[in-house]
Order: sequence, then C-alpha cells, then structure tokens
Amino acid sequence: FKEKNDLFIKISTDVLESLIKKSLRETGISKSKITDIIFITSTGISTPTIDSYLINKLKLNKNINRYPIWGLGCAGGVSGLNKAFKIANENKNSVVLFCAVELCSLTFIRNDFSKSNLIATSLFSDGAVSCLITGDNFKLKNNISEIKYINSQSKIYYNTKDVMGWDVTQDGLKVIFSKDIPSLVSKYISPDIKKFLKQNNLKNTDIKNFIIHPGGIKVINAYKESLNLKGNELNNTISVMQNYGNMSSVTAIYVLYEFLKKGFSNGLGLMASLGPGFSLDLLLLKMKNL
Repeated sequence: FKEKNDLFIKISTDVLESLIKKSLRETGISKSKITDIIFITSTGISTPTIDSYLINKLKLNKNINRYPIWGLGCAGGVSGLNKAFKIANENKNSVVLFCAVELCSLTFIRNDFSKSNLIATSLFSDGAVSCLITGDNFKLKNNISEIKYINSQSKIYYNTKDVMGWDVTQDGLKVIFSKDIPSLVSKYISPDIKKFLKQNNLKNTDIKNFIIHPGGIKVINAYKESLNLKGNELNNTISVMQNYGNMSSVTAIYVLYEFLKKGFSNGLGLMASLGPGFSLDLLLLKMKNL
C-alpha cells in the first residue's frame, strides 16, 4: 500500500501542476488572483494534502483558502463544483481553483480474484481535472460561454453505506460496488431528481443539458428509463464513459467539458452524481452561449 500511495502523491502532484498551468494559460488569469483552492480525491491519502504540494510547487498565494475533500467518490466532482460556485457567489472578486484527481488503477489488488475487484478494474480508470470558477466582478477576456449557479442539493440515504465505497485492507483500498445500484437509481434517485426540480418549479422537459455522471452502462440505462429520456440527452455521458471510463469524481467534470466543447443549448443544465454513503449530489445551472 505504501508503494501505491507514494506513486499517488507524485503522479497527482505532477499531473495537476501541469493541468493548473494549462487552466491559467488558457484563461489568462494570473496565479496571484487565485483566492481559494478545492481539491478532491478518494484514491490516495496524503497529509499534508495534495493542494499544499501544489501551492508550494506553483508558488500560489500563501493566504489562499484551502478545502481538501476526501472520500466522496464519484459524487466528489459535482459536490466540489457546487462548493466552488457557492464560494464564488459569496465573494464576487474570488477566483476558485477546483482540481480533482483519481488514480483508480492504483487501488487494484493483485491477488484478489473477487468479482468486485475484477469488475472495478474493468470499469474504473485514472483521470484528473482543473478548472477556475470566478466571482461576478472578475471579467474574463474572450469568454464564449457563461455558467451560473442556481441551486443544489445533497442527499444521503439511510442504511446504504454498503452500496459503494472502500474496504480498507492490509493490501490497500478494496472496492465495494453493489450490483443493486441501477435499481437504486430507478427506485430512489429518479424520484429525488424530479422532487428537486419540482422544488425549483421545474420538470424534466425544462432541462436542456443533462450533465450526468456515468456509473456504468446499466446505471446510464436506469437514468434514461426512469427519467423518460428518449433522445440524445445522455450522449455526452455515454461518450465520456466509452472514451475514458469511470474516473470517479473527475468524470462529471469531463461530461460538463463535453458540453462546452461540442456545444450546449441555452437554458438550464442539471449535474448529477452518486457517491458512497449512499448519496446523491445535484447541481442546477444556467448555461448561456455568449
């Protein structure tokens, strides 16, 4: 486990350093303007946390507000982005650096021939992401789109902690991944998504962009059937799953990036992801092409 975790620290720091430099370069934002950093992961541990490594390597503001978050699993992307938006809404001059890394391949246990270990190895993959969320007073040059926070919701379901997560063993992090997740989407998740939309005076048809984390093909199909999505609403979700696999917390941000890259419809976007707990995170966005 120590060898795996040492690799996690080194690779995570190197990859995120490169991605953050790319984010700063593409947005034209100076690193001195960053006020907050949110770091998400569930596949390795480090104290001090990886964000402190990045602050040192990139020479970020010594007084930066730090929010390292561990253990949210696949829900980490939506949950972390939600926190970034809320910080930016509270401080109109803020520049929030959101970054996440998941090295799922390092959690493979070599001599474990259980079905859960083998399925997890075929389903989960490695990924990392960096993006910047700014307050309203911070104006970006050459901005071609705009995404605004509207509302969010997190929910944890009682007596479901064995649905997904880690079993911490002598050999490392052994995956817990229930075969019941697709049925849970149909039974609990879909009604709660509809309830959340109703609380915002909305219904499914009001959502122009479904930014859904792909848990796997069965989970995607459960979303389509239970939410009555009969068109191409989940094409970007499927594309990310096919091209990159399930990168845990990173995946939902990749799906959002697909919308930004390929084009999206003006109007509302809904981000959704599931995580250990068993939990659901929802984020309602207003998306606009400029």
